[in-house]
Amino acid sequence: MEKFASKPEDFEVTETNQGIAIHNSWYKPQMVYPLMIFNILWFMLIFYMFRKVDSTIFQAFLSIFFIAGLVLVWYIVCLFFNKTDIAITSQDFISKHAPIPFPTYKNIHLKRSDIEQVYITGEYTRNKHNSKILNGYALNVLSPEGISSRILSYGIEEYEKVVFLKKKIEQYMNIDPQPVEGEYIQTLS
Repeated sequence: MEKFASKPEDFEVTETNQGIAIHNSWYKPQMVYPLMIFNILWFMLIFYMFRKVDSTIFQAFLSIFFIAGLVLVWYIVCLFFNKTDIAITSQDFISKHAPIPFPTYKNIHLKRSDIEQVYITGEYTRNKHNSKILNGYALNVLSPEGISSRILSYGIEEYEKVVFLKKKIEQYMNIDPQPVEGEYIQTLS
């Protein structure tokens, strides 16, 4: 796992004696531009169908897809402007997503007393054959009461970011890493 302990390329890191600040932009051209093209085609299809159909019920049904397109526009705008700011000190872990709020990205502030262990889990989906497919990683904390909470999620190609954050939380909060049930450990080849 040490292979991934170095700073990821797109993290801006500021370290002091008191803690560490990490800034990560959401902007990824390989993700933003295909989504923009898809969204344009999505709206073109909806407007075309809306003009061609006279049924009020079908037009009401299409409005659901129109709203889904607006949510995708909101997400694309977030991808252009948002960044995640993470601050880790000996007593606090703070994760803030700004400037545009998005419902699945919650701001988090945890005290050291709320964190017993930090660990990584794999995020899976199932295919049509009911097999689990790894599609991302989550950084989790385990409380002294044994309650697990996800604090951040990253995509399949971003394992080094999760490991880097885990190591920095353990370092600055003086957490002795112990194995946690369900922890994902990537084997190096």
